[in-house]
Amino acid sequence: MIPLAFFMLSIVPLYEMEEIVVTATRYPSALKDIAHATTVIEKEEIEQLPVLTIGDILEMKAGIDMKNYGNANSVTSAYVRGIPSNATLVLINGHPVNTITTGTADMSMINIHEIERIEIIKGPVSSFYGANGLGGVINIITTRNVVKPEAALSMTASTEDHEKPLQTKELFGRAGAPFGNTQCAVSGAYTTSDGERSNSDGELYHVQADVNHDFRTAALRALITYDNKEYGVPGPLPLVDSTHAVPQFGDSTATSLFDREHDKMLFGTIAFDWSASRNLRLHTKLFGNRQSRLFHTVYAGWLADTIIGDYDYLTHSFGLSSVAALTFNNDEIALGFDVQYDTLRTTQESTQHDTSWNASSSIIGAWMEMKKHVGSIMVIPRVRFDQNSDYGSFVSPGFGVVSSVAPDIWVKISLERAFRAPTFNDLYWPFSGNPELTPEQGWAFEVRCEASPLYRLFSALSFFMRDVRDRIVWLPTDNGLWQPQNANRLAIRGIDLEIRSQINDVIGLSLEGTYVHARQKNSEIVYDFYDWVVDTSKTIIEEIERDAAFTPRFRVSAGLNANTWHDFVFALNGLFVSQQSNYYPDYSEYPSVSMHEKVLDEYIVVNMSARKSLFEFLMLDFGIRNLFDVQYATQFGFTIDDRDYPMPGRLAYAHLRWRL
Repeated sequence: MIPLAFFMLSIVPLYEMEEIVVTATRYPSALKDIAHATTVIEKEEIEQLPVLTIGDILEMKAGIDMKNYGNANSVTSAYVRGIPSNATLVLINGHPVNTITTGTADMSMINIHEIERIEIIKGPVSSFYGANGLGGVINIITTRNVVKPEAALSMTASTEDHEKPLQTKELFGRAGAPFGNTQCAVSGAYTTSDGERSNSDGELYHVQADVNHDFRTAALRALITYDNKEYGVPGPLPLVDSTHAVPQFGDSTATSLFDREHDKMLFGTIAFDWSASRNLRLHTKLFGNRQSRLFHTVYAGWLADTIIGDYDYLTHSFGLSSVAALTFNNDEIALGFDVQYDTLRTTQESTQHDTSWNASSSIIGAWMEMKKHVGSIMVIPRVRFDQNSDYGSFVSPGFGVVSSVAPDIWVKISLERAFRAPTFNDLYWPFSGNPELTPEQGWAFEVRCEASPLYRLFSALSFFMRDVRDRIVWLPTDNGLWQPQNANRLAIRGIDLEIRSQINDVIGLSLEGTYVHARQKNSEIVYDFYDWVVDTSKTIIEEIERDAAFTPRFRVSAGLNANTWHDFVFALNGLFVSQQSNYYPDYSEYPSVSMHEKVLDEYIVVNMSARKSLFEFLMLDFGIRNLFDVQYATQFGFTIDDRDYPMPGRLAYAHLRWRL
């Protein structure tokens, strides 16, 4: 890779990046002026890929490790360069959708046909957004200007079983039209799946409506989105053999036949952008988010009695943000502030006991960024201050350098402090939450080179380092209760490589890869003794360093797109992911406790698709995902003995779309 970096710097480039503008930085910024590693995926690229979900798109990008529970409707989340999903900020049209209960965002609820653009910043963004910016930000944009009346209708069918050609079905429709300076659009989708395993069926409803009005120097946009997903939760694939019986509430393909989940999300935004003068731009946004999670479960209690539980989590988030960007003498300064109020109402009802609890918090944040040119170098200092009613104040400084060492060749350096806030579950869980928790925090450093050594070829090489301390983990306390504590650490070193080329009007190629060396230093129980007679206990905890859990060391993807005769487009891509580990405590030699390692095997998955225009307004896509029917998993199971969460085998699909 080192010789490649010198090669990238040695040839006159012709790749143009000035036209690409990114909004994930809180205000529009040219891609070449962003010090962090940033990737933009346009709708045209998405339509040429053999993909069915947003996870299929993101997993092909360097630094992104998608985690999926294997079913068509299961929760999907993203790790960015070894940082877990609860520390990666997910936005829809600039609006954060990470839940305040766990810190994660379920990306399976985002309909792929709504996506107009994806912006990924693979670096800490706490200096822009505050909490949950340790890993980076993924901004999914689903709105666009409607310049003429339009309508679209698409139908998709996919299956793992040739005897069930309609195993998963989706219907999507969209219509929009301009009315003078006002543009309106509405869209909706319905997805249903029978599932491949027992209790893996589900259905999802999606509706989105947006209105945009253009003034002479301003624009007003209103957006509302509603998602409703109900699905089975089969759990890990059980190990059933001569020594392992069929699970009590499951069968040979599912740990549970009764666990179900029902998720609803309603969010809306009103955004106002105003060019007050040639040098001053104002961006203001008011947003609200309502998320509901209903979980029904059946499990065995301590005395082998059957317990039926229903858990209801209802969260609300309301906020206001505003940014003023001032340009002067080719330099720029941006000032912004955020106000947000979050609430949680939880009810847990079971045949064992009922519990309810409520929580709320408020956040006030202010930030500043400056872009200052010094010769051919741009220096970018920025800082953000957050005041949270739960964990107090936090300061997130950042500094970037962007240097054009040759025409259209950039060297970028960034250094930033970022943090992940304790979740409501960490702070307020009944009887064991810890309101004294502080945020997980750490520093990140990156050096990146972007260049285009040949015409229509983009290449980038990044070296990054991240250190996170005060990671939150649940551990036993002196009173015998388990409670979240700031105890663990994580150190990451890695390299990203990106090469994308449109060789000619027919052939396009891509190669992206990531090497991540992640080490965790965790507090682990090595001795745990409890005397029931005299009601005393003794627990010994030691700090032990290991390879970080859930983090593959290598990820490499490659893609080919060919636009051949008569508008026939062929696409082929492949993904290699190395093995990853997780650790499970072993109490077989009680009271001594050891840790056993479980490994998900490395895998290579190949996908292919073809697209053909049948008539002027009709398009047919068909393809196969996991062409060679590889058995693999991206999520670990509950125990060291189960068979984790299997990903789909060979899956065939067809997609017919009509556009006016």
